[in-house]
Amino acid sequence: MSRPGTVIVDEFDHAPFEVLGVQYFVQELVWNGGGRSYDLLRRVDHEILILTENESFDGYPTDAQISAVLDEHGIDAELERCKMCQGEILLATAHRHDSGWVGTCCWGERLRMTE
Repeated sequence: MSRPGTVIVDEFDHAPFEVLGVQYFVQELVWNGGGRSYDLLRRVDHEILILTENESFDGYPTDAQISAVLDEHGIDAELERCKMCQGEILLATAHRHDSGWVGTCCWGERLRMTE
């Protein structure tokens, strides 16, 4: 029998996003004992590279955390401010709305209908 938190029992790939034409996604790992960790991965053709190989996130990473990891790998992922909540958001995944940007944090059906 293995110790809790030592064996991956499930994994989920969250919605992919693109930065400068390259696809990235967050992968959620579920460990025996109920723990979870999150890694940022890059997909190019059929090759997947784990960008957070040295240290995973304990919770789903914020856009600022994703930007910092990409920056460590020499990728300039611009951040902007969400006009709704003022949080930092990845410009690559933000939605243009009127005179500003709205992040996935605040983007919903109501705003989608105003496009």
